[in-house]
Amino acid sequence: MTTPTPLPASVQVVTCDNPSPMTLEGTHTYLVGDPAADSVVVVDPGPEGHPEHVRRIMQVAAGRAVAEILVTHRHSDHLGAAKLLSSVTGAEVRGMDPGVCLSGGEGTVLPLRDREQITSSGTPLTVLHTPGHTSDSVCFWLPEAEAMLTGDTLLGRGTTMLDYPDGTLTDYLDSLQRLAGYDTTMLLPAHGPAHRRLGPVVQAYQNHRLERLDQARALLEEHGALSAKQLGQLMYRDRTGLNPSVITRIAAAQLDHLGQ
Repeated sequence: MTTPTPLPASVQVVTCDNPSPMTLEGTHTYLVGDPAADSVVVVDPGPEGHPEHVRRIMQVAAGRAVAEILVTHRHSDHLGAAKLLSSVTGAEVRGMDPGVCLSGGEGTVLPLRDREQITSSGTPLTVLHTPGHTSDSVCFWLPEAEAMLTGDTLLGRGTTMLDYPDGTLTDYLDSLQRLAGYDTTMLLPAHGPAHRRLGPVVQAYQNHRLERLDQARALLEEHGALSAKQLGQLMYRDRTGLNPSVITRIAAAQLDHLGQ
């Protein structure tokens, strides 16, 4: 049995009971804050329809105020519970996409900005814009804890699907290269187990994507021009369990990156 990676003292995790092939064991909600501080920041509050998850978040907060609710991207399994948690705590909701932002009271809420510093919980977080899974995907770098909250940009197990055409392979490869600069950082994903080092996971992701691109190039050279559906059928003919529409979107993202 693999020993779970211990979290930094400033990070706590609550896993929602929403397991699936896409969410793995469920969506991880992170509470970030100095243990001596009287407030925390909540990252990815989880899906709608799970009030028990919001109750568990509040139990883990243990009387500390929720200073801000941050989302790594707009997908519902990360964002859905934000409105309920905001109504319970009065905290504003912020993401890179202005459409996910909610005021906990009055006034305008500004979307997250790349390289923005968030210090409201006594543990600083730096916003890193890492598009690819979606155009609004971000990671949160915790320099004092040497940890990276990666949302769905990097998972603890398996590979990340790109929500093409909103998320592009070109952007995703650039984002992986950006994250490669945090080699020794702890990886805290939104799904799956934590990893002591982010670097090897990034390398594996890069290798996988580049191998698939080499495969796509070889098929295009062999067959000439191919539609996304045709390319997907050739590339994944041995993966009969995959949804055909998902295969087509994967291939479309590859063709787009290759300029086809």
